[in-house]
Order: sequence, then C-alpha cells, then structure tokens
Amino acid sequence: MLRGAASVLRRAASSGGGGQGWGQRRDSGSVRPQPLEPSLLPFLVCPLSKRPLRYDEATNELVNEELGIAYPIIDGIPNTVPEAARMTRKKPPAPEGSEQP
Repeated sequence: MLRGAASVLRRAASSGGGGQGWGQRRDSGSVRPQPLEPSLLPFLVCPLSKRPLRYDEATNELVNEELGIAYPIIDGIPNTVPEAARMTRKKPPAPEGSEQP
C-alpha cells in the first residue's frame, strides 16, 4: 500500500499535482529544491543500518557513508525508504575477514 501511495505522490509532484506548492516554478522558470529543516537531522537515522545520516546540501540528500547510499529530500521531506536511495559508490565494502587474493 505504501509503495502505491509513494508512486502517486511522485507522479503528482512531477506533473504539478494541481495543488499549491507542488512543482511551483520561480521567476527563473526552474523548480528550486526545498532543503531539509536542520532541526530534524539529529532524529534521522538510516533505516538499514540505524546509523545517523549526513546532510549533503549540494545534492539535497541524506547520506550514509558506511553503506554508500543517499536518500533524496523531496519538498523538504526526507524519503528514507530504502528503494528510493541511490548508490554513491560502485561496490559495497567487503565484509570484514573476507580478503580477496
């Protein structure tokens, strides 16, 4: 059910949604991403590792350095659904104790 709701919200955001605030354009004609509210950061953790996330202002994402993934922030709302994350590095780190020849 949640996946269906998320896809509906994503489609609404990308198409303008018909409501106030969804995909509003500025005078320059481009949509400016709304940043994360800084007071939320201490409460946000990665749902996979349960570790704190780092806010990357340049990409407007929450980054988990340990796992090499970044969660998007859409209209100021962090999307910490694992399926929404993107990989930030090519390969995940090798498990400890397993060395390659």
